[in-house]
Amino acid sequence: MTDRRTILQILALSSLAAVPAVGATLKPTTDPAAAWRNPGAGQKDPRLYCLAHAILAPNPHNRQPWLVSLEGDDSIVFYFDTSRRLPATDPYDRQLAIGCGTFLEILSIAAAEIGYQAQISLFPMGEPQPNLDDKPVAHIRLVKGGAKDPLYAFITQRRSNKEVYDAKKPVSPETLQNLLTREPVERLTFAGALSGTPACEKLRSLSVQAYRREVETPIALKESIDLMRIGKAEIAKYRDGIDLDFPGIGAMQAMGLLTREKLMTPGTKVYQQGLEQYDPLAKSAAGYVWIISDTKDRYAEVAAGRAYARLNLRATALGIAMHPMSQALQEYAEMSAIKAETEKAVGMSPDKCLQMLARIGYAGKVPPSPRRGLSEHLRT
Repeated sequence: MTDRRTILQILALSSLAAVPAVGATLKPTTDPAAAWRNPGAGQKDPRLYCLAHAILAPNPHNRQPWLVSLEGDDSIVFYFDTSRRLPATDPYDRQLAIGCGTFLEILSIAAAEIGYQAQISLFPMGEPQPNLDDKPVAHIRLVKGGAKDPLYAFITQRRSNKEVYDAKKPVSPETLQNLLTREPVERLTFAGALSGTPACEKLRSLSVQAYRREVETPIALKESIDLMRIGKAEIAKYRDGIDLDFPGIGAMQAMGLLTREKLMTPGTKVYQQGLEQYDPLAKSAAGYVWIISDTKDRYAEVAAGRAYARLNLRATALGIAMHPMSQALQEYAEMSAIKAETEKAVGMSPDKCLQMLARIGYAGKVPPSPRRGLSEHLRT
């Protein structure tokens, strides 16, 4: 997946604000960062307050594949948006199911902040296989009670940081342990490896190989390029996908230096340098963390997503940058050998599933990724 700052380097080388009360109309916005500013402010319906936070959850390719409907006075029905699949790189919707889990966890944390528990019943009409479908992912009921979650404070600060990390600032073993062992989850295993260890060095190499394999697989690369939002106008129009913007981008497009065709075409400078862009990212990783589930079903995928959301929030609280390295876990044929090597590198047995892999380290702050706004996720 191409990130906007790397493309900037390549080319250099050649809220939702206040949400209205229940019953009022939720106005769409074209501001891609609006959802991150004081989500749920002024909201009288606790469900919309929680949902305004949930749409800030991390998710694959920033697809934001979430649809909800409100039922009665206290319930939400949560659906997967089947129009937002990633058929080339996520053919069985495993990663998107994880994205549904992150949504549910952020919603639950937000509910606790305002004195509610989110009672979540998964797949009330049965587990969807081999793909997610348009039946409910979850039924959610908000009931009074429960303690606040300290991770709430970091929801609007959380980022997937795709920058080069500070190679001179290692993550200590104590910090890694604190990150991974604070909240063990039943049927999930959390583990990690720091720079200099054989596992970390192997994962660095595999991260680069996996990214290159994705770029060299035309259908997989096209999926990412099609979801790239180039320039302010496209970012404001779509408010999802992979945002690419920097000063002078319009001129570069006008001069033909930055086109989707060139990004897709082997032999062009921008393609070749894009192919190499994960090298410095992997080399700068202070370590890797991963999540393994005991089973290979939708319940495990959602649980892994909920656990990853908390892991990302705890990393934010600890000042640690985190970046999912999803390419090596993708389930299309061209990636199968690298996926098997990655599973071996983390010591996974064949009966389990490697659900998440992310690099960690220290880096400067980055802006939030675009969000479409809560009105875009409400079913009418």
